[in-house]
Amino acid sequence: MSHAPDKQPDQAPPSLADIPDRTCTWCKIPMMKRLVGGDQFIHYTCPKCIFQHTSKRGAKKA
Repeated sequence: MSHAPDKQPDQAPPSLADIPDRTCTWCKIPMMKRLVGGDQFIHYTCPKCIFQHTSKRGAKKA
């Protein structure tokens, strides 16, 4: 009787140190960052003006 292997995660959970920093479009100060959507998106928030930006993780396609 064969045994199906347990599913292994494709990647280890990312750390915030691996996420690129971003400065606010208007204030030019470093934005806070966090992972959202099952770690598929990076959400940036400016602590001064509350500007927000969300981008998808992964390599950009040409």
